[in-house]
Amino acid sequence: MTMKLHQQYLLLHQQFGHLSEHEVTLAELGELLDCTHRNTLTIVKKMIGLHWIHWMSQRGRGRRSTLTLLIPAEKIAAEYMMQAMNRRELQQAAEHIGAFSSSVTMQHHLNQWLLGYSGHHTEEGIHNERIDTLRLPIRQQIHALDPMYINLLAESFITSHVFDGLVQRNEAGEIKPCLAHTWDVSEDRMTWIFYLRKGVSFHDGQYLTAEDVVYTFERLQSTKRRNLYKDVSRHILSIEARDSLTVCFRLTKPHEMFIDFLTTSRASIVSPRLHPMSDSSDSVVEEEPYPALKPVGTGPFKVSVWDEHLCRLDAHPAYFQGRAQLDRVEILQIPWSAPTNWNDHTAMESPFFHLVHNPLSSTGAAWSQISAGVTVRKLITCNTQKIGPLSDPTIRAHVQACVASEGHSLFKEGTVATSSHDSERVSTNLEHANDSLDRITPINPKTLLIATIAQYREDAARLAKALERHGYTCTIRTGTMEQFKGDLRLQCDLILFSLIRDRDVELRRYDLYITLSEHLDERSKETVQNMLTRVISSRHRTDRTLGLDQIEQFLQDQSLLMHLTEKPIETAYLPSVRGVSFNSQGWVNLRHIWFPTSLDEVTVKS
Repeated sequence: MTMKLHQQYLLLHQQFGHLSEHEVTLAELGELLDCTHRNTLTIVKKMIGLHWIHWMSQRGRGRRSTLTLLIPAEKIAAEYMMQAMNRRELQQAAEHIGAFSSSVTMQHHLNQWLLGYSGHHTEEGIHNERIDTLRLPIRQQIHALDPMYINLLAESFITSHVFDGLVQRNEAGEIKPCLAHTWDVSEDRMTWIFYLRKGVSFHDGQYLTAEDVVYTFERLQSTKRRNLYKDVSRHILSIEARDSLTVCFRLTKPHEMFIDFLTTSRASIVSPRLHPMSDSSDSVVEEEPYPALKPVGTGPFKVSVWDEHLCRLDAHPAYFQGRAQLDRVEILQIPWSAPTNWNDHTAMESPFFHLVHNPLSSTGAAWSQISAGVTVRKLITCNTQKIGPLSDPTIRAHVQACVASEGHSLFKEGTVATSSHDSERVSTNLEHANDSLDRITPINPKTLLIATIAQYREDAARLAKALERHGYTCTIRTGTMEQFKGDLRLQCDLILFSLIRDRDVELRRYDLYITLSEHLDERSKETVQNMLTRVISSRHRTDRTLGLDQIEQFLQDQSLLMHLTEKPIETAYLPSVRGVSFNSQGWVNLRHIWFPTSLDEVTVKS
């Protein structure tokens, strides 16, 4: 009933506005609120009692009373949303507060409330046991929790706790056993045999077998989707279950990043019972390619609730590497996007708020800040497969010089990642680029299409504005991740995207250059792909890194790749959070998080 009263007040505010006196009859109010005369009178009395309105009644037919709304709509909308979040009725609430979602005041109220809602909470279970819950508000909508379909960082974070791979990276970046307790590789590096642990159970109670591993990788190979690290899985010639706990992979040729690929979320082992085999239709579905079924993995947490607003993870008690200390993690998707006043570091690349522990009662506590050494580098590349202005290296060089000359004014967040810190050299480069451009007269040389994903539209707008200051006319086209991976980027001139530099950076760079080569002219494409072939055949990491650096240098020398910014992803937390560690992607490992009982919570017995 209270939530409906909030809705009714917002309707009144929409009609009449704040603090002004309005002459109105009960009949008119009833029509607006779609209520009977009696119910309208009840609503008015309740709002008067809550000091939301001032009502000066005038008796008699046709006599108009005076209504004054005393409370700002943003405050009522915030209260309404808080109650909706407690009741898990966010969709209905989000629709009603849509008109106020951009209000700084409402966002302030909501963010203050979130400080109390978020973080660590303890309650007593039915057997008097202590239940520890960590609540994490999230900015991104979760569309998929199937490793084959994930695109967003929030989705990757969740799946990293629900699924396991055959191998994993430790905090030092070393590859260690996971579902496989050991493995062998042939002398020619084309046959890999993995030996599975005994007694590993999926969340549905079924034991892991070699057939599950075979199914997982055959499913990956059957999809037509342009998945991350797709090129590595293409090099798998066959997967064979030699017995219930032994799996043999044969590759088409040696690929020294194959074992790195097996540590990633894409190579997580899934259950065939709830993760159907791909078919040809999944390549054309763009928004939600997979139904929102609760996934089944072997990870430390199992998904117990998942809808459009809440994902609840419960500890998997039989987890083979040891049960998590946390009992439950509740991930709440919030329907507004303004940054909180206690999180200056949250960005699109870091969709979660801080890990916090009772922050409202700990305002004097010092925050600790920690970085997993993960950064997000934003880049632009040129589509030279398309016949257009950027087919000309002179124009590409000019665009690069224009971007470099803008420096810190172009991207205020993060560190400028271009080699443009020497302002005198940048100015000289731009002067030379301008002279070169003046000597050519191509058709429409300064009309450019910029492609990016929806999350980076603001970055693309800043880039476009900067280029327009140098005489270019820019049009921005954005799309979903699937559209961006497909034809969208091939139709545009400049492509803006990002590279996550984590402990999988070697594999990520390899995948980046493979993808980038698809929109290069034939000569450049051949050069890059030949260099990549040498990289994947190099057994030593230093040689592979050198090869990747050479590819990057070639792309930069040809003005095909330009760095914009590089920004670290950091996690802030209160000292009461213990066991903070990170996985290879820089995510906090929730299995190790725990919260001690504070001294003021301990009952001292005499």
